[in-house]
Amino acid sequence: MSETPLPLLVGEIFVDVTITPPGEENKLRLGGIAHAARGFWAQGVSFAAAVVVPEYLEKSAEDYLSKFGCKKCITLGHVSGAPNVILIFDATEVDDQNYETLLREEKTITLSKEIDANELAEFTDALIFPGSYDLAAVCDRLPASLRLHIDAAYDVQSVGNLGKLRQKIETIFISTSSQLFKETGTLGIEALASSFAELKLNVLVLKENRGGCRLHTSLTGATEGIPAQLGATVNSVGVGDVFDATYLAHLGEGPVEAAWRAASASSAYAQTTEPDIFQTYVRRDAKLSFLQLKELGGTFLPWEQRRTLQIYLAAPDFTGSDRRAIERAVSALKYHNFHVHRPVTENGELPRDSDHITLAMTYRKDVDLLKACKLVFAVPTGRDPGTLVEIGLAIAHGIPVVVYDPDAECTNTMVVGGSNCYSRNLDTCLNATFDCLSQSIGKAQ
Repeated sequence: MSETPLPLLVGEIFVDVTITPPGEENKLRLGGIAHAARGFWAQGVSFAAAVVVPEYLEKSAEDYLSKFGCKKCITLGHVSGAPNVILIFDATEVDDQNYETLLREEKTITLSKEIDANELAEFTDALIFPGSYDLAAVCDRLPASLRLHIDAAYDVQSVGNLGKLRQKIETIFISTSSQLFKETGTLGIEALASSFAELKLNVLVLKENRGGCRLHTSLTGATEGIPAQLGATVNSVGVGDVFDATYLAHLGEGPVEAAWRAASASSAYAQTTEPDIFQTYVRRDAKLSFLQLKELGGTFLPWEQRRTLQIYLAAPDFTGSDRRAIERAVSALKYHNFHVHRPVTENGELPRDSDHITLAMTYRKDVDLLKACKLVFAVPTGRDPGTLVEIGLAIAHGIPVVVYDPDAECTNTMVVGGSNCYSRNLDTCLNATFDCLSQSIGKAQ
C-alpha cells in the first residue's frame, strides 16, 4: 500500500445494541465512527479521531479507539440528555434496519468552544460522518486546509448545506438507503452527480448495498462499476463506514483500486462481528494483486436497473392466509428497488367455486405474467400446490427460481434441486436474487 498521511476520523460515538431472536444473546458494541476505526485498523492504518460523545462514554471510547490504532483522540463535543444508544432490529438489512435511538428527542450536543489549532495542523485528510451535531460548526473548528471525505448517507439535509463548508470536499460517499439519495439520485449516477456538481468534487461514490457500488470521477465524467462480493450476512451495521475507511486508506493507489479494496473489506465486515476474524479476512485479501482481486468478480446490479428486472411472486398470497413470510419477502425486494408482481393481486383472487373457464383464463394470465418476468421468487408456505406448479413452470421455461421456505416445508428433490437457490434464510435468498439478476444483465450485454 502507498504511504498515506495520518487520516482524521470525525463523528459521533454510539453504542449499538442488536436485538436478536429470543434465546440468543443481544450483541452490544461501540458504533458510530468505531466501525470506520476498525476498518482503518484492519488495513494497518493508524489514524486520529475527533469525536462527539456522551461524557459517560468518553474515557472508555478513547481507550477502545487507541487499541485500534488511534494515535490521538480529541473531544469535539458532548452529548447530553440521551445515552447515544441505538437499538437495531434487523442487522442483516434484508429490509429497513429499523434503527431506534434511545431518547433521541431529548438529545442535545454541546460543542467545545475552542480547539487547539496545533493539535490538528498535521492532518491533511478527514473522513467525516455527519450526525446530530452542527456539521458547519465542527468544520469551522477544523483546519481550512483539510481535504474532506464525507459520508452523506445520513444526517445531511441538502447538498446546499455541504456547499457552506469552508474546506474543499474531495469525496462524497452516499448510499441508496439514504433519504438524500432518494431525493436526488434515483434516476441514475449521472443525475446524482449533477445534483452534487456545485461542490466540485473529485469523486462521488454511490454505495448500492448488495448490488455493488459506482464511482463517478468529476474531472473525466467517467463512471466505474465495482461489484459486491456477497456472503452470508451476520451484521451489516457499519459496513458502509468500513468501506469509506478502506477507500481512504487505499486512495494512494487511485480511486478505482481503492473502491475495489473497499468493497472487499466491507463484505468481510458484514460476515463477522469479531474484529480479529475481520482483520484476518482483510489481510488474506490484501495478498491479492489488484488484477487478481478484479478477477474474482462479484455481483453488480445498479439501483435504477433493478426496476426493469421484473420479479414474479409465487406464493399463496390469498386473503385470510398467513402472509407474514410473504409480506416480509416482498418488503425486502421492494426495499432493494425490485419490481415485484403479485399475480393474486394483479389478476384477481378467485372464489373456490369458480367455473373452469374463469379458472383457465386466470391461469393463462398468471402464466403469461410469469413468462414475462426475469425471476420467480417463491414462498411456498403451507406447501401451496399452486406455488409448486409455478416453480415447475419457471424451471421448464429456463427462468431463474429462488425459493424462500422459512419453515422448510418443501424440501423436495425437484424443488431444491431445480431451483437456483433454496433456503430458509431470507438473506441467502436475497443474495441469490441479486446474483441471478446480475448474471441475466451480463448475458444480455
